Amino acid sequence: MDMAAAGDDSATLRRLYLQQDWSRLAQAVAALGRRLEDVDAVLLTHAHSDHTGFAERARREIGATVFVHQGDAERAKGAKPPKNEAGIGRYLLRVEAYRTLFGLLLRGGVKLIPIAEVSTFGDGETIDVPGRPRALHLPGHTAGMAALLFEDRSAACTGDALVTHNPLTGRNGPQIAPSGLNLDSGLALASLSSLEGIEADVLLPGHGDPWTEGAAEAVRRARAAGRS
Repeated sequence: MDMAAAGDDSATLRRLYLQQDWSRLAQAVAALGRRLEDVDAVLLTHAHSDHTGFAERARREIGATVFVHQGDAERAKGAKPPKNEAGIGRYLLRVEAYRTLFGLLLRGGVKLIPIAEVSTFGDGETIDVPGRPRALHLPGHTAGMAALLFEDRSAACTGDALVTHNPLTGRNGPQIAPSGLNLDSGLALASLSSLEGIEADVLLPGHGDPWTEGAAEAVRRARAAGRS
């Protein structure tokens, strides 16, 4: 196979999937009776490429302000990421690892699209956007990993600080992300203490289904699951 042609085909597929993701956003906003231009802000839990997604497009095309924790601001703008504590090689006997990596490649989720301008928040800060979420700094997955607590809805977006599906092993249930994707898994486990006492009946993770049995029980199970 001609490698240049293969590269062109791969790039075309990535653009197609990113366009599909953007279209899904437009459909979701329309279902709320709004237009894309009504989106004022994009909040990021952390600056991994599969979570920053089309944030730069939203900033550039519709003028949305992109928010991220100050610890991940430079990474969101395109700085070279630090090395994770473990390599991906240890997961290559896992079918789930191939499924995740192939999905990321197709959807353009492996390469971060730098965000030209970001606004930052710190631990405990209430972000001045609709819903007024409070940021909880939970370092370990990345330096600036943060959960977003919507106290009036008793819900929290936990990003990859606490997930319910392991994208490299396939294990289900509350847990931290796998070591191959973490900066420091020990720190990630320690950071769970900041989630333990929050008033949130529902947790919305970056990977896996919503958790509806409360934050304290999710933390207990994540600690029991340990590293992966």
